[in-house]
Amino acid sequence: MTQEPPDPPGPDPNRTIRHRWPQPGPPSQEPDPAHSPYTQHLPYTPDMLPDVPQFEAKPPKSSWWWVIVVGGIAILVAAVAVAALLWGRSTAEPPAKPGSQEPARITDTKAQVSYLIPAGWKKADRPSYTSGISAGGAVVVAFPQQQGGIGGAAATSEQLQARADAVALDTARRLLPDLGSRDGLRTRVLEVGGRPAATASFRVVFKSATKDPAYVRIVAVHTGDGGLSYVYGSTVPDGDAARRALDDVLDSVTPA
Repeated sequence: MTQEPPDPPGPDPNRTIRHRWPQPGPPSQEPDPAHSPYTQHLPYTPDMLPDVPQFEAKPPKSSWWWVIVVGGIAILVAAVAVAALLWGRSTAEPPAKPGSQEPARITDTKAQVSYLIPAGWKKADRPSYTSGISAGGAVVVAFPQQQGGIGGAAATSEQLQARADAVALDTARRLLPDLGSRDGLRTRVLEVGGRPAATASFRVVFKSATKDPAYVRIVAVHTGDGGLSYVYGSTVPDGDAARRALDDVLDSVTPA
């Protein structure tokens, strides 16, 4: 029994087969189509894909352009907002601070003194006085020295304090009817606007038991012409708040 020879081995799929392209043979010989070493017929293999028109693809746009645009718009909006805020602050009037405005004052040219007008106080014209203000039971008046009194640079500090005490008591008797007695007298030397001055204060008790006590204070200050002027104040009834309000006016006395 004759054994058939095995089939020749097929092409190795992992090995690249190089095909020789047809080349012309020697001119003197007739090429053998089956055994020619110069040509090799290859099976026809049509293109698997049909011919389609080729277009050049555009390069993809960068994804950062919108980030740059949005960021630029945000910066522009922020800059405009800051500029508007700064402009508004520069044109707006600053808020008024408490006590920033100059308080009103009385300038008494005859007595040559000036003093504060607190809020709620009003000017009060009284006979025998060159200026005055009042609020409720409180009153302040100013006047120059009457004839016959001591004054001038020759007066000592003790004389000036004594004079302030005497004038304060005399004025209180005229402005506070039914005055009975006083207590708590205090006097001290001052300097008002660089000029010698003195102050005297005391508590007043009325003859009528139905009336509350009063507080009296006066400031005596040398004037520019060598005389004396006075700023007198009293408040009824007496009390801590009333004394503080009156003292604020007397402490504000300056030469006019």
